[in-house]
Amino acid sequence: MGEYLREIEEKRAGKPEQVKDGIEIYVGLWKKALEKGVVESQDRLGDALEKLERVGGLYAAAEE
Repeated sequence: MGEYLREIEEKRAGKPEQVKDGIEIYVGLWKKALEKGVVESQDRLGDALEKLERVGGLYAAAEE
């Protein structure tokens, strides 16, 4: 997950402002899910998505 999020953040460069904002929100939600322990930085994307599904999605995981 850690590498996945870094790659996404790197791809913000050169994008329109609205896209940059969306990426920032998306990465922020993932970081909150990481901070809350719903997913772990060493999780593979598929495993992390399964964990998110169990708690009701990314938005729910970030708010728990």
